[in-house]
Amino acid sequence: MKPRVKEKIDQIFSYPCFESVGAPLPLTVSKVKNWSQAAKSCGFLKWGNNQLMARNALQERIEKQYPKLGMWERMQEWNPLCEELRPIIHTFVDTLLPKIPVKDKGLKDIKGSVSWDIMFLCLEVEYADVVNPVFYIPHLDPWYASGHFPCGWDGDQFDHDFENRDETILFNGWDNLGIHGKLIVY
Repeated sequence: MKPRVKEKIDQIFSYPCFESVGAPLPLTVSKVKNWSQAAKSCGFLKWGNNQLMARNALQERIEKQYPKLGMWERMQEWNPLCEELRPIIHTFVDTLLPKIPVKDKGLKDIKGSVSWDIMFLCLEVEYADVVNPVFYIPHLDPWYASGHFPCGWDGDQFDHDFENRDETILFNGWDNLGIHGKLIVY
């Protein structure tokens, strides 16, 4: 694991995880009122699809760099990094689960969502020298860092057609893609 990813994972592990859930939130986000609603929200297909579209956007932007020297080799680091991070992330997320008063499917959905987000926070950091972070770092990381749980999307599903997007628009964030909506945060 490269130092920048190690630094990011250590930073995430020092966040005040879930300590601010239930606290007042700005009008720029939609909010849920309790862990049951948060679990339901992060279990919705739309949120899972949006997380996947954000992941795909990152990979597509990296792949567009292939003509540059060394980019093929860099992309080959993706899966080994995920394999290295997965058990570390799962162990960390397992320490958070006792704080969450939901069971069964709800707890499984929360674990999956948080684990996915942490993985892609790390991947956006790993490839930040190649492409600007497009979703996880600019939009989710601040919520985790402040003790909240970003757990869904209230609005249009993210577009799957990133190939026809102007790269500079994507790098400016989701708001400039014509995606209307707000993060759902607890």
